[in-house]
Amino acid sequence: MRSFIKRLILLIFFINHSSIFSVDEKEDFVYDLSLATQGISVSQYNTGVNYSLGRGIDRDMEKAVYWYQRANEQGHSKAPFNIAIIYSDGKYLEPDPTLAIKYFLIAEERNNKEAKIFLNKLRSFKNLSIEAALSLNCCPKPLVHSMVKN
Repeated sequence: MRSFIKRLILLIFFINHSSIFSVDEKEDFVYDLSLATQGISVSQYNTGVNYSLGRGIDRDMEKAVYWYQRANEQGHSKAPFNIAIIYSDGKYLEPDPTLAIKYFLIAEERNNKEAKIFLNKLRSFKNLSIEAALSLNCCPKPLVHSMVKN
């Protein structure tokens, strides 16, 4: 019983003081951006996520695409998936279904599970082109990095 009470007290303390352990989003953004400019693909991807969400910086989808593209050029598997979504949904940039499919296919080739699942869903519409299926079934949620709270 004592052990249970000790654990309960520790849990309550941890919950009440979780702000001690919280991450400053601006600091996190600056850290990733500094590594991204040095060519670190994971940080390039993270910087794209941060720009696309407005995490630690104002939302800027053109900069998000820029950093996703840098990560994509280095073989990152999640970056082309997120680029594809941006060009699919048309919320922030002019939609381009052909370009979106190109990036979904790149992500799939790199064994991105979410891209495989989504493309298989689009391929299941036998009477539609994959671009037409995309316009009717857009879009999965973009992928994020581990510092983003869901």
